[in-house]
Amino acid sequence: MAFVLKKTATISWPVAVHLAADGGKFKKETFTAVFRELGREEFNRLLDEGKDEALSDSILVGWEGISDEDGNDMPFTKENKEALLDNFTVMKALIEAYGSMLQGAKVKN
Repeated sequence: MAFVLKKTATISWPVAVHLAADGGKFKKETFTAVFRELGREEFNRLLDEGKDEALSDSILVGWEGISDEDGNDMPFTKENKEALLDNFTVMKALIEAYGSMLQGAKVKN
């Protein structure tokens, strides 16, 4: 089967968020992000600008497994996305997950 180069690809990828908890501990929460693969030029431009917010906003195009405080599924909307990205810990986790995705699987000899 031949390699197919897509203009815009999206990938569902796990995101682990380590939330601070009482007593100096952390609680791990997970969800699945739907990432848009950026082109090399766009990715480098966002990195050069040093804007984590712009990078996060550009790569996150959907999610699964996020609930509100009442346990209801949070749909992917502009307002919900803005609220999610306003949380620094979540934004950091998104960028780390995206970076992990870009590194790819380690090649075994």
